[in-house]
Amino acid sequence: MQIAVCDDNEMCLRELMRQLQSMPMAEGVFAFSDLSAFLCDVEGGSFYDAVLMDIDWGRDGSGIDAAEELYKISPNMKVIYVTGYGERYNQQIFLRRANLSGFLTKPVDGALLEANLRKVAAAAGAGADQPSILLRRRGGAVTIPLNDIYYIESRGRTIETHTSGEVVVSYEKLGNVIPSLPAWFIQCHKSYVINMRQIQRFRPDGILLKCGDAVPASRSKYAKAKEAYFRYMGNAIL
Repeated sequence: MQIAVCDDNEMCLRELMRQLQSMPMAEGVFAFSDLSAFLCDVEGGSFYDAVLMDIDWGRDGSGIDAAEELYKISPNMKVIYVTGYGERYNQQIFLRRANLSGFLTKPVDGALLEANLRKVAAAAGAGADQPSILLRRRGGAVTIPLNDIYYIESRGRTIETHTSGEVVVSYEKLGNVIPSLPAWFIQCHKSYVINMRQIQRFRPDGILLKCGDAVPASRSKYAKAKEAYFRYMGNAIL
């Protein structure tokens, strides 16, 4: 499990890191003392199974605000709020949209922290929260698991979603679909979005996917796509 810890208090940050590093399910632990840096990291392609988010950041804003922004960027990341002011925030945490999984008060009890992480792991393992996307098509709508998608191609008034089983034509605009995709999808061309988990290799003329299809990459987006891919792969193998 890849875990991000976001807290502007260095002492609390170090203590949470210490607790997590003793837990077997915490395969990769990443510390952030700046909310903007964390959100930029996610926008750049990093994915975390769980985010321990401190709520009170003083002048730098609120962890509740950050969790709402995180939901827009990568709606499948689970958020566990952490705060030293439980009574102040326990009625606010449900007012903003976020993929909320837990709520812990400081000082964090190690057993409760581990129980929350096991809850996240169990949901992922059981497929209880398998990420998918709902697309409109002729005669109704279809739900497609995101892991099955190789790439999405814009075709004027429709998009073609290329999956491991079929090509789904739906009446959507690519620009409207992109905000619903997690951070492991990246736009490599104005008409193409690819699943970074399905990349075989980068070529001078585009990107070769595991399905054998070659997807074009525009000059302005190629470098960014390549950088995001290697960042994502680096985090995935930690």
